[in-house]
Amino acid sequence: MIEDYLNYWIHRWLHTEWAFKNIHYKHHEFVPVTGLTGPYAHWLEVLLLGFPSFVGPAFVPCHVVTFWLWIALRQLEAIETHGGFDFPWWPTKLIPFYGGPEFHDYHHSVGGKSQNNFASVFTYCDYIYGTSKGYRFKKRHKAASKEQ
Repeated sequence: MIEDYLNYWIHRWLHTEWAFKNIHYKHHEFVPVTGLTGPYAHWLEVLLLGFPSFVGPAFVPCHVVTFWLWIALRQLEAIETHGGFDFPWWPTKLIPFYGGPEFHDYHHSVGGKSQNNFASVFTYCDYIYGTSKGYRFKKRHKAASKEQ
């Protein structure tokens, strides 16, 4: 939860005019996204968005193997959300409030000036701060058009 909250605000800051132009633009060069575009970023962005992953283990120290499993899990999650595949049978579908590929694909498809879907894993910050309204509208619209 700590990692996700910090990541949300850093990612949102990266979409301000200055930060996007100087740092985050590189990550948005690819539309549609692929698994390799997850870690494709400016070196400063890697440091900034990597920092929250270390905050939780710093507050709650753990065994070094647990720490490395956590880092590996975060990398796999980044690859999955940028993978472009949203399989209905994927185990992450069972995790409440998990954003996943469809959620993050919307962020990239809106374009570099996107002010939507900043969450790294869970979508609670986007919901609370209103930055998933466009995505939720699109999803409702898509569901309604399927019914007709």
